[in-house]
Amino acid sequence: MADRKYDIVLFGVTGFTGKLACEHLLSKGYPVRWAVCARTEAKARSVLASIASRLGVPDDVLPPILVADLQPSNSDPEHARLRGVVRDAAVVITAAGPFEKYGEHLVRMCAEEGTHYADTTGESDFFRRCIDLHDATARATGATIVSHCGNDCVPWDLAVLAAAELARDRFGPRTTLSAASTFTELPPGVGASGGTLATAIYQLGKKRGGSRTAFDPLLRLPDGSKSKEATKVRSPKSDVYYEEFGAYAGPWIMQPVMGNCVRRSNALLGYNAGEEFAYSEAQLRHPSFIRWIADSSYNALIGAAIYVPPLCALLPAPGEGPSREEMIAGYLKLHLRAEGKAPDGKKFKVKGLMTFDEDTGYLCTGRMLAESGMELLEAAKAGGEKKAGVLTPATAMGTSLLRRMERELPMKWEVEIAD
Repeated sequence: MADRKYDIVLFGVTGFTGKLACEHLLSKGYPVRWAVCARTEAKARSVLASIASRLGVPDDVLPPILVADLQPSNSDPEHARLRGVVRDAAVVITAAGPFEKYGEHLVRMCAEEGTHYADTTGESDFFRRCIDLHDATARATGATIVSHCGNDCVPWDLAVLAAAELARDRFGPRTTLSAASTFTELPPGVGASGGTLATAIYQLGKKRGGSRTAFDPLLRLPDGSKSKEATKVRSPKSDVYYEEFGAYAGPWIMQPVMGNCVRRSNALLGYNAGEEFAYSEAQLRHPSFIRWIADSSYNALIGAAIYVPPLCALLPAPGEGPSREEMIAGYLKLHLRAEGKAPDGKKFKVKGLMTFDEDTGYLCTGRMLAESGMELLEAAKAGGEKKAGVLTPATAMGTSLLRRMERELPMKWEVEIAD
C-alpha cells in the first residue's frame, strides 16, 4: 500500500451523504493523501467550493478531483480510467448508490487490485452478490471489502460484537452469546435524502430472481463452505408492547438489513459456538398518533412512486436531504439486550446503550464512512493479521471502529453484565 498515490479516494461526493463524508475529512484535517472522484469535474468542484466556504478552509487544502464513471461503457478507456483510480488508491470509500446500479464495477476492481473498500449500502442483495462474486478474489489479493459502513449497519453490528467481547473478557474465551435483541429509538419524523429514496424505490421496484447459489452467501466461509453458525432472526412482524421501555416496538424498513448484517458477522465469528444464535431488531414507536399518520402517508407516497414515476417529483431529488438544523437535532438511541452462558454453565445477561447526539441516517453516516476508511488505512499501514474478503464492520474492523467512533463522533457506548 505504500506505493499508492492516494491513501483514500472518496466516491459519491456530489451526493448528499458523500458531501457529509467529504466535509468530515476536511474538518478533521487528517494527515493523509486523499482525493474525491466524480463523473463530472465541474459539479464536484462546485460541491468542494461550497463545503470549503461553509467550513472556512482555504482552497489549497481541498482534495484533488479525479474523474471516472461508476457505470463505464464497454470501451477500454472508460474501464481503464476507473481502474486507474482504484489502482492509485490504498482505500476506496463510497456513498454512491443505489449500489446495485453504481457499485458493481467498483467492488470488482477493488477486489482485483487489492484495494480496501468501504461503502454505506443498506442493500442486502448487493452485499450477497459481492460475497458471491468477489469474496474469493479479495481474499487472494488481500483486499478488505466492507459493506454497511454507515447507519446501515455499524451501530447494530458493533453492539452485538461488543456484547460478545465483554462477556468473553469477563467469563473466558469459551463463553457463548445465545441471543441479542436491539431496540432502535429515533426522533419522530425522520427525513430521507433523495439518494436514499432513489435506492428504496429502485430496490422495491426491481424484479426478483432466484439465487444461483447453493446456500445464502452471507453464510460463506473463507474456504467456500457453509458456516455452521446459524442465526435465527426473530424480529417482530407486528407491534409488541415492551414493559421495560413502556412503549410498543415493531418492524421498520431497515430491520431486515440489520438482521442480515448480523447473520454474516455470526457466520464468521461464531457467537454461539455452533449452536443457533437468535437476533431481533425492533423500532420503538413514538406515541404521537398525528406523527404516525404523517409518517405512514410519507411511506405510502414512496410506495406509490414505484408505480407512478411522476410522483418522484414530490420527493427530494438525489443530492438533497434533511436540513443541517434537522440533522443536528437528530439522535439515535440503540438499546441492546443479550444473554449467554459462561463455560461453567452460568447464565448471564448483557445490557448496552449506544447514543448518537446527531442524526445517524446522514450526518453521522458520512462520518462513519470516513472513519471506516481511516480505520482500514491505519490497519493496512500497521500490518499484522490481514482480514481480507467481503466482510461486515464487525468482522473487518471490530470494536476498534467502535472506539474510534467514540473519539471522533458525538457518540457514546455503555455496556455491562446485568445482575
